[in-house]
Amino acid sequence: MKKFYDAWWKNGAIGVSDDFKWKWPKIRQALPSKNATILDFGCGDGRYINEVLSIRPYKIIGIDISEYALAKSRKKFPKARFYHLSGDDKLPVKDKSVDFVIAGDVIEHIFDVPNFLTEMNRILKKNGTLFISTPYHGMIKNIVLSIIGFDIVFDPTSPHIRFFTKNSLIRLLKQHKFAIPEYGQYGRFPPVSKGMYVLAQKK
Repeated sequence: MKKFYDAWWKNGAIGVSDDFKWKWPKIRQALPSKNATILDFGCGDGRYINEVLSIRPYKIIGIDISEYALAKSRKKFPKARFYHLSGDDKLPVKDKSVDFVIAGDVIEHIFDVPNFLTEMNRILKKNGTLFISTPYHGMIKNIVLSIIGFDIVFDPTSPHIRFFTKNSLIRLLKQHKFAIPEYGQYGRFPPVSKGMYVLAQKK
């Protein structure tokens, strides 16, 4: 898996920033208003970290599966802590130590989604926030995709291995003891939105 994502980043991480213009305003609005610990899960080369630090000097933790991308982030942000994750491991982060987690278009790449959400709940402080964005899938959009775009969206060489509807994502989050204060969709228009996001709060 590491080899796959190192190659993906070396080849330009195609599509990784396509939705940034929609997602970043949602993240920015939800960030803690005081100094806090922010974890960027799937930080890549640090696009979100750069924007987060432009607001205030948050304490930053970055985690990614690609050593190639992490090397770039470490060079850009020497004061931040970065960790390489080899798979669905326990995160090298203390219990109840993080105020806000950014997981921008990451969950669709994860094999063990329940483990990921368990770990998010473990490391977040009480009332801490998890931002998740992922491609949107709903009945009407999936019907359209089955007619005109199935081979593109469900390309077997794509890094996307999970596909979520609003209901399936929110159900999983609630099962892992998160409240959902905000849900939204972005890109194109309902019911064929490009992506969706949730702000999930640890109870």
